[in-house]
Amino acid sequence: MNEIYFYIYVFFTFLIATYLTLKSNSRHKFITFIITYWILAGTVLNTEYFIIDIKTLPFDLQPPRIIFILFSIYLILVWVGGYKPPPIHGKTPKFERYLYLYILLSIIVYTIHIGDVLSVKEFLASTTVLLTFLVIYLALKRTADKGMIKAFGRALLIVCVISSLIGIYQFLVDPLFFRLGSERAAFTGLLRSNGIFHAEYLQSYFLILGIIVALFTIRKNLPKYTLIGLFLLGIIFTFHRMSWIITALLFTLYFIKVKKKRILQMTAVAVFIGVILFSFLSIFFSTTEIKRNPFVQKRLLADTMRARIGYYTMVFKNIPKSWLIGFGSKKSDVYYSAMLKAGYGEQWARGEVGGIHNWYLAIMFFKGIPAFILYTAFIILAFYYFWKLAKFKHIFYFIMSFEVIKYIMLNMTNSFALGKDLGLLLAIFLGTGVAVYQKNIDVSGLITNE
Repeated sequence: MNEIYFYIYVFFTFLIATYLTLKSNSRHKFITFIITYWILAGTVLNTEYFIIDIKTLPFDLQPPRIIFILFSIYLILVWVGGYKPPPIHGKTPKFERYLYLYILLSIIVYTIHIGDVLSVKEFLASTTVLLTFLVIYLALKRTADKGMIKAFGRALLIVCVISSLIGIYQFLVDPLFFRLGSERAAFTGLLRSNGIFHAEYLQSYFLILGIIVALFTIRKNLPKYTLIGLFLLGIIFTFHRMSWIITALLFTLYFIKVKKKRILQMTAVAVFIGVILFSFLSIFFSTTEIKRNPFVQKRLLADTMRARIGYYTMVFKNIPKSWLIGFGSKKSDVYYSAMLKAGYGEQWARGEVGGIHNWYLAIMFFKGIPAFILYTAFIILAFYYFWKLAKFKHIFYFIMSFEVIKYIMLNMTNSFALGKDLGLLLAIFLGTGVAVYQKNIDVSGLITNE
């Protein structure tokens, strides 16, 4: 039954993406449509029902690879045609240099490991993942304009509304409705909500970005706080603790850095809500009953860090053996034996499930310490670049700063490569953010908190 919903959704969002593109007044409607449609439907298109499998190619055509091909062709045509880039001001961001170096070193490392732990097909797949991030960043850095940015923001809010509603329905009514991927337990008898995404954490992290965009771009309080409330409910029903922490952190930063005059009021409201909740629980439940509650036991108090510390210890024990170029992939004998020795099971050791659950340590283990240093420098400098612009140029850049903060934090307990869903979101916001500054785009009409 879900298959029918998937096809309807893909068609429906195609129409929405077309409408948003035509109404955007962007000069680059092709690129606007591709990214807008990916934001709306990329997660559904990246399923067995829509992936194009061409046997003559070394890999199937998933949405990110199609974007890679199309945007690469565009950039090559621009270069060959000798088109002059639009006038820009400001130097090339420092983080960009480290991004180039990280991608170059990664490709060199992948090349060294061909025949060892990587096949040619795996090498091409791994390389295109990185280059997809790069071509999206470069294409948007060159073409982004006010209309395009507005279309992206609207597409994000629309997909967050749809996914929140589906996620709420999944939790309260039918847990298998529109379920694309994982079926992880929230606690006894209930599944975490995925919305339209493949996993609950993707749902949360898209919705967090939706909250950020709503806070900065919607002027009227009623629609703004209605959407934020809906997105928060969607995040709660994912029962993903890291996303709850990141949401709380970003709200705190928002009221400290943007709504400075309201920080005391918001603190008082938060304390009041906390007291009310504590009093309610104390009246109706004893401390023992609360501790025995399945939600508290299975989700809030679940010990997931012990296993993660085991993965991290494995990395630090083994990285001295190949600190320069790492071990290539999960097919490495070192990875297999270390995971098996640590007691994580045959499937985990073969790389069929799980992983290191920390992207920084995963880079260190699979690509070496130099790659880890370059990647860390890239992501920290990207945050610093937009944070500085937000403080001295325009609060619009707080949107990019918050997205980078989110990406930094979520990779502390999981692994999200640059060319995957959340990495591509980062590329979109980095590219548009740099374009706004270098092309001096007037974004005052897009922002409500000026």
